[in-house]
Amino acid sequence: MNLTWQQSIGIEQSHLTGFEIKKTQSFLVHQSIKQDLLNLFSTVKKDGLEIAIISSFRSFEQQLSIWNDKWQGHRPVYSRHGRLLNIDKMSDVEKYKAISLWSALPGLSRHHWGTDLDVFLAEPIQSGYKVKLMPQEFSKNGVCSELNSWMDKNLNGYGFFRPYRSFQQGISEEPWHISHRATSQEILDSFSFKECLNHINRSKIKSRDFICNNFEHYQQQYFLNLCD
Repeated sequence: MNLTWQQSIGIEQSHLTGFEIKKTQSFLVHQSIKQDLLNLFSTVKKDGLEIAIISSFRSFEQQLSIWNDKWQGHRPVYSRHGRLLNIDKMSDVEKYKAISLWSALPGLSRHHWGTDLDVFLAEPIQSGYKVKLMPQEFSKNGVCSELNSWMDKNLNGYGFFRPYRSFQQGISEEPWHISHRATSQEILDSFSFKECLNHINRSKIKSRDFICNNFEHYQQQYFLNLCD
C-alpha cells in the first residue's frame, strides 16, 4: 500500500488503525501490519515473554517538537555511548550530527508510517523499571537480553526486521526498533523527498535554512542508511 506524501510525512493518518495490547493501551499502526503484529505478539507470549510498545506512530508535529526541543537544549541529547552532551556549546553542524544519532528529522521518521515500533520487554516495566532505550538494555546482561535473543531468531519469520540493528555511521544502534519489512519498503519506494523538503521548509523547524541545505545529506546518511 503506497501512501500519499501527506501520510508518509506524518500529517495525515487515514492509513492507520488501532492496535490494542490491553484495554488501557492502544497504539496507532499501519492497517496492513496489524495481523502480522498480532501473530508476533501472540507467539512471543506463548514462548514465555511479553512485549510492551514504547512508541508507534508519531505525527510530523510530534517529531518536530522532539527535534526543536533537542535543538534548543530543552531535551537531553546523548552521544552514541550514552554520554550527556552540552548542546548549547555546539555549532549547527555538531548539533545536527548529535541529534540525528537518536532522533529523526520531522518528515523523515519511519514512525510516521505506522510500520515501525519501539518495543521493550514488559516484565521489567511492570516491576518499576524506567526505560532508557539504550543499546545496553538489549545486551547480554541487559534487562531485554531474552527479548533480544528471541527477536534475533524469530523476528524475520513474522515479516519484521530491525533497520538499526547495528551502527552504520548513521542512526545509532537501536535494537528496540522493529519495522514491517514489506509495507515499509513499499512506502520507501514511493517516498516523495521533494514534498517532504517543501513541507519542512514551510514548518517551524529551528535553523530552517541550515536543515534544508543538509536535507540531502540526512536523506543519504541517516534515512536510507539501513541494516538488512
